[in-house]
Amino acid sequence: MKKKLDLSSLFRSKVTWAVVAEALILLVCLCVRPEFFRISYQPSTGMLYGNIIDIINRSSEITIIAMGMTLVIALGGTDLSVGALVAVSGAIALKFLRWDVLIYNTPGDYTVCSFALVLIVPLVVCTLMGMFNGFLISKGEMQPIIATLILMVCGRGIAQITTNGKQFTTQYSPFRVIGQGSFLYLPMPIIITVVVIACVALFVRKTAFGTFVESVGINRKASRLSGINAQRIIFIVFALTGFLSGISGLIYSSRIMSNDSNNAGLNFEMDAILAVVIGGTSMTGGKFSLVGTVLGSIIIRTIVNLVYYFGIASEATMAFKAMIIAVVIVLQSEPVRNYFAKRSSLRRERISGGVRA
Repeated sequence: MKKKLDLSSLFRSKVTWAVVAEALILLVCLCVRPEFFRISYQPSTGMLYGNIIDIINRSSEITIIAMGMTLVIALGGTDLSVGALVAVSGAIALKFLRWDVLIYNTPGDYTVCSFALVLIVPLVVCTLMGMFNGFLISKGEMQPIIATLILMVCGRGIAQITTNGKQFTTQYSPFRVIGQGSFLYLPMPIIITVVVIACVALFVRKTAFGTFVESVGINRKASRLSGINAQRIIFIVFALTGFLSGISGLIYSSRIMSNDSNNAGLNFEMDAILAVVIGGTSMTGGKFSLVGTVLGSIIIRTIVNLVYYFGIASEATMAFKAMIIAVVIVLQSEPVRNYFAKRSSLRRERISGGVRA
């Protein structure tokens, strides 16, 4: 016997409404500019090009950070330091690439230090900074928004100190591959993002860790009484978020082949939080959805691309973006979801009643 699709539960899912919101935005693009969906292949670069590819590509940094932010919010907290860690990661990477900038001002296709250090050190430092946040919150029992505010404020200062207030540039080819290379005809940031999503999903869904996170987010005291080490879970989540911010920083700095301590990761924390909320994870903690977070990140980038593509004035970009996000969040609100779910249930009852009659 075939199992009937329960539309009422489908309508109550926030992920469903995230999909609907993205479909509506893309439908507007299709109606106004059908060429928005055109995809072409460039033999010179070996990559596919087009707005859809660009949306997924340019959402990579936010998506990667949002993977960690999803777990942070599932714990009932938030991490405001992720944007600053992006700047720190880029600054350290460029410092190791161009240590000799005061001697040789012209960037070249070389690195002063081992390329392994260029990749490993920024990730280690950002992980340590995430561990610092985790220590303040788990052991110091500080509010997450206060604890992470410390690194949010001083993180860019650390990045500036790392590069002596200078903006380093490089032409080192292996480093360029991270943000501008390609694999399987797709931009490398997309490949990196897919790998990160897969690893995080396996870690939280194929082990008990995800269940522990949800348990601590729902009731920290009760989870401790049931034998879960809540402090350790919190510490690991913030360390992981720091590590993911470091990856995002490497991609960002590779895109521009430079460090930009003032602008790197600017407002990334807000976009990551928005992506998580749009994806259906509640700010009060508890159950979370990684798939929803990915959709939320893509929705945010689709809005940005739509704004740029249709030539909306830069002064109105933020207002336009906020307006569309507000509509998406209203669509996901509980009264709206319950309304459509109730209508679906009533329609199904009428149909089944008519069949019985």
